[in-house]
Amino acid sequence: MKNPNSLLKKVIILFIIVLIPLTSFSAWYLHSQNVKQKEHQLSGIKTTNDTYIGHLDTDLKQIYIANLNILEQDVLRDLSVMYNSFSPYEKSMWINLLRDQLSNIASTNPLLKSTHAYLFDHNLVLNSAGYKFGSYQTLSEKENTFYHNMTSNHGLIQYYINPETGKYELSVFLAPLTSSRPYAVSMVISQQELKKYMDDNISFPGELYFFRLENGFSLSNIPNTNTLETRNFVFRHEFTKKAAYEEVTLDGTPYVAFASNTSYSGGTYIRLIPTAALMPTIQYSYFLMFALFVLIITACLIFFAGIYRMVHRPLIKLTEAFDQVEQGNFHVRISPAESNDFAYLFNAFNDMAEKLEQLIEKDYNQKLLLQKAEMKQLQAQINPHFLYNSFFMLQRMIRFDPDVAQEVASALASCFRYITKNSMDNVTLREEYENVTNYSYIQGLRFEGRIRIELEPLPEQFHKIPVPKLVLQPILENAFKYGLTNKLADGYIHMSFLTDTEHLIIRIEDNGDELTDETLKYLTQQLTATAISSSGIEMSGILNIQRRLNIFSNYKDSLKVRRSDLGGLCVEITLRTNI
Repeated sequence: MKNPNSLLKKVIILFIIVLIPLTSFSAWYLHSQNVKQKEHQLSGIKTTNDTYIGHLDTDLKQIYIANLNILEQDVLRDLSVMYNSFSPYEKSMWINLLRDQLSNIASTNPLLKSTHAYLFDHNLVLNSAGYKFGSYQTLSEKENTFYHNMTSNHGLIQYYINPETGKYELSVFLAPLTSSRPYAVSMVISQQELKKYMDDNISFPGELYFFRLENGFSLSNIPNTNTLETRNFVFRHEFTKKAAYEEVTLDGTPYVAFASNTSYSGGTYIRLIPTAALMPTIQYSYFLMFALFVLIITACLIFFAGIYRMVHRPLIKLTEAFDQVEQGNFHVRISPAESNDFAYLFNAFNDMAEKLEQLIEKDYNQKLLLQKAEMKQLQAQINPHFLYNSFFMLQRMIRFDPDVAQEVASALASCFRYITKNSMDNVTLREEYENVTNYSYIQGLRFEGRIRIELEPLPEQFHKIPVPKLVLQPILENAFKYGLTNKLADGYIHMSFLTDTEHLIIRIEDNGDELTDETLKYLTQQLTATAISSSGIEMSGILNIQRRLNIFSNYKDSLKVRRSDLGGLCVEITLRTNI
């Protein structure tokens, strides 16, 4: 056999000879350009960070100025001093005027969540529009004292637990610079909008950030799973005094760290960008780029032409043959190779496909015959017990109510004709439903006064779904025999239909009180075992139906049981609607 590696070695050697000088020159050029552009890019990012966080600091300062403007107006002072002397109309007028001002500020500043004015002498707080506690509310002594104490830190952004909601809030509190501080204005900053502002500055994949105020408030997208090394670094930013940025390695990943500080809010913003994401694209001149492109394409064409001729084309042929086998076509064969390099492999594939075809055909036929035999055996176990009792009932009705007896005889004949159609393995769901309707009619007469049966209409779009014969009637019969045996009155059986995009669920439930938790647990275990195999299990009743549905649809969750909301047993049959 010809050595398949000989030509491949020649092509590889030629490829290396051509690419080594080209690669060396490209590496040198790319490195020199990368150094220059990296410095330029890092300086630009530092400037962008300072500008971006500076805008945030300006917005926070604007909130402080807006707060100060409200505080210096006569409206708030007059309300605080003369509130008790105002008439109800005057109170309403002044309160609405102040609330409109608070609401206008909250609606025009995207960073604000809500605004509030506190009248401490009256235990009263006025809220901006949209606040969940209403336009105004009375404060408890404890809440009033808490907010009054917060005014001691004049003008600072404060981070605290709101006594009304029990959640942390971030707000600017302002009060008059007097010892009593009878009133104050609070503007609550939206932490969600603040986080969105930080997230909007993310420009690189894998980028991390950390923002912290002096009051203890912080925002970060650093995962909690990161090591202590990362957490410690974001709290240590002395490098900002030495350089505009610092290259660090955290948790095994190299980053470039930038830090910016805010003057008004006293915040620190640290941005960690993966080094790999910052590598700039080298700019080529048109002539050099074209020359490199031609050389690389030429070398690649020479290399891949040899690879394609020697390896790729035969591999494509082999792959296509395997795809055919995967799709079930075991008749596929590969014609002899043009060279001896792949001849042995092609012949081995042909032998494999032929033997696989024979084995699968034999196994499939055996499995099909076994499933049909098991289906026939399970259907034969269905024993229509109610027929015997129905004949006795019919005999009595012929004597006392011939008209009803005629209807019962017709329904009974339909049931018997349906059950004795041994030539039919599967039927439509409509036929199965009609048989259950006849069965329910007969049983309803027989147990009239004791048990009531309610069948919801079968949706028309599911009439033609194929199902194994006699899967619904035995479940109803099981409810009569085991669930409602001791029900002397108010017995109830209900059948309903639930649908989704791919399944139809038939639910049959009763209100019997015979079902115990131990019985339900045992039945569930038996159904789980039957879904896999019926070997060693007595196949009767619901287990019979479970096994037949599994064989029919190859779907292990075809039948489930649980305790019904009515108190008895609930059986759910799941049918695939796309069969």
